Amino acid sequence: MRRKWLLQLLIVSILSVVLLAVLSKLDGRLLENAAVHTVFAAGQPGELNDDNLVDGLIALQLPVPISKVDLNGGILSVDLKVTADQFDKSRLYAGMAELSSFAFERTTNVDQLLLRLVAEDRWLGTKYLLLAADVHKNELPQGALEMLRNHGDQELSDDLLQWFHITRTNLWRQS
Repeated sequence: MRRKWLLQLLIVSILSVVLLAVLSKLDGRLLENAAVHTVFAAGQPGELNDDNLVDGLIALQLPVPISKVDLNGGILSVDLKVTADQFDKSRLYAGMAELSSFAFERTTNVDQLLLRLVAEDRWLGTKYLLLAADVHKNELPQGALEMLRNHGDQELSDDLLQWFHITRTNLWRQS
């Protein structure tokens, strides 16, 4: 009886080792055939399309959530949802610079960024435009993104307003 038990244990052990070896080889072959795609590698711009749009935007460190996004040809349109407790002009300017950097420096096919900062009344669900920007890749001078990123909460200079084609509403000015 004891011999039979030992023989069964030996057979199960050998089968387990063989099965693990087969699975190991199979896993290696599957990895060779698997397609691995980096959405946007650092320092290497890529084409933005419907397949990688969400992944690319999620990776950004934005101060407020994105409420709407659209890619139409070379135009990227983004609405950012601003709430009262998230309203910090310096952080919002930095977020605008981050989105512009993403659109123009990390993609090869975006030439224009339409960006809106929208406040929403949580009780009524009404949306209010705070600020809009119509940014063109070929109109931004070198250093403009860094100026916007580090601007603080002061009023925007005439240069920044012109380069980013920024329109501010009364709600923005009063804040």
